[in-house]
Parts: sequence; C-alpha cells; structure tokens
Amino acid sequence: MKTRAAYLRAPWETEIREVAIDDVPREGWVRLRVDACGVCGTDVTAAAETATAWAPFGHELAGTVDAAGPNVTHLGTGDRVVVQSSGYCGVCELCRDGRVDLCNKAPHFWGEPAMGFSEYMMTPAALAVPYEGLSPEVASLTEPVGVAFDMVKTAGIQMGDRVCVVGPGPIGLAGAALAVHRGAARVVCVGHSHSKARLTLAAKLGAEPMAVDAPLDDVAELREAFDHVLMTAPTQCIAPGVALLAYGGEMTYIGIGTGDSMVTFDANDFHFRKLQLRASFASPAIYFPAVLRLLQAGVIPGEELISHRFGLDEIGEAMATLRDNKGSALKVVVTPNRRA
Repeated sequence: MKTRAAYLRAPWETEIREVAIDDVPREGWVRLRVDACGVCGTDVTAAAETATAWAPFGHELAGTVDAAGPNVTHLGTGDRVVVQSSGYCGVCELCRDGRVDLCNKAPHFWGEPAMGFSEYMMTPAALAVPYEGLSPEVASLTEPVGVAFDMVKTAGIQMGDRVCVVGPGPIGLAGAALAVHRGAARVVCVGHSHSKARLTLAAKLGAEPMAVDAPLDDVAELREAFDHVLMTAPTQCIAPGVALLAYGGEMTYIGIGTGDSMVTFDANDFHFRKLQLRASFASPAIYFPAVLRLLQAGVIPGEELISHRFGLDEIGEAMATLRDNKGSALKVVVTPNRRA
C-alpha cells in the first residue's frame, strides 16, 4: 500500500513523499495508522546538521493498529498503542544478567520507508504498548517522558533531596514533576529569562522557577546547594553546573552535544568533594507502562506540555516552530492524518 511520509535533510529541508509499505505486515509486525507524533530535539539536531541524506523521521508516536502480521498475539486491529523507539532482545548475556537497559538488539522501525511523521507505518509488535484514557497527542509524550523517567531513575532521587533541573524543556519539566512526585524537599528549575512560559509551567509543577542568564557557577545562591543536578541543557553547561553540587552530590546528564561537545572541569574539586557524573540514555526505551500511568494520573500534565499542533503537510512549520521559539514552544506535536 502507499502512504504519505515526511522526509528530512539538513539543513532544514523537508518534503512529503508517497512511499510503499507492506500490504500485509510481516511476521511479528503491525501496521499503524499514526495518530500523533512529537518533534524531538534530536529531530532538530538532524535538521540542522546530521541528516546528510534524505530520510524519514519521527519516533515519539501514538497510533492505532491497522493490521497485524502472523504470530502477533497481544494486539488486534483498532488497538491504540504507543511505540517504543527501541527495545531489548531478551536473549543476550546482558538481558540474561538482568541488564535489559543495556541491550539495543531488538528489531525496530528505524530505516523503514515511513516513520512517525507519516500517515501509516510498520513497527515490530513487541515495541507497541497498548494504552487507554489519553488523547493520542498526550499519549505520544510517553517516549520523551520516558526519557525523563530514566533520568530521574538513574539519578536515584530520594525523599528529602535537593534537586536542581537545568533546562526547562519538555524533558526537564517532566523531570522536575517526577522529582517533586518522588518526594524531593526542594526542586529548582533553571532557565533563561526568555523562557518565561516554560518557567511558569515549572512553578505549576511544584518547582521553584529561576531565570538565570549568567554562567551557572557565577550564581551564588545556586553554588553547592543541591544533592542532585538534572542537566538537560547543552553540553557546555555541564562544567559550570558542577559548582551547583553539594558535598557528595550527583549530576545526571541527558543530551547530545553538538559542535564542540568536549567537557573540562576541575578533577581535584570533583574528587575531594566526592561528586558523581552520570549519563542517562533511555535506549532501549523502557518503563512505558509506568509512564502511561503517570500521564493518566496527571502527575505529568500532558496537555500543558503540548504548546503547538500541526498536520503532516505543516511538518516544515512544526520544525521551524521548535527551532525559532525555544523560549515559548514546549512540545510540538504533528497529527499526520489531520489535513492542514
């Protein structure tokens, strides 16, 4: 069958193509009608510099099962699902040692002719997680909120901890909400002064918003004040962010550096203050059932995180909105089967 799918090439080129996908899903796969797909920061990075050849894109998605291939037993036509962007195989040494979080060997939809920014796409059924009680747009937040979930879980935030979230984007805001929910005594969310809308939402989530335009290590009230720093800002913020950690503190970083991604900081200070730096990388994409429950319970207010909605034919505008409005745009969601 044919479907319309968005393709991307740097710098900032998009086009809608009609591409062929299977008439009948292969064994263990399903065909989805894509209901909603969010624009990720990695999509913006790809558009700016890394997508050197035309390619389909979109991985933060919710859809409806349109057809199921042989040996698909947990899904049927009409089921609403969110889709993990990656999965674990279950049979390698890492999986058998209980470290499924380190395995990325499961089949996936990357490289298929149509991905999340398309009307229909194929995906391994094992990556599709049924959901109910949410709009497709909010359900599509499961993948990015799952990234925040992994960050908070990696950090190991405990009741009574003091937490600073640097970067009030969707992942940072979700992380702030999760830190509050986990029982942190204080959660500060730091962003630039032009991020007023994002900082306003941080306050609604129970965090203390703080507009900071100076280097982090120049802000006296932040220095050595936190047990945890959740760093969702550019790589260049890691080194000055170390100054925010109290004795024995831990920084957890999520992000992909662009340009010069090298980080330099004082190793003696790091050593003698017993600090830690951890990387959070939510691949494979796990914890989806828990994230869905948090969205359903309103711990993560999905509707408030979505700032813009576009149709598939508006994919270029959707990408430009996130690129040009970082202070006000939160989550930008595309609904491929809605005409502009």
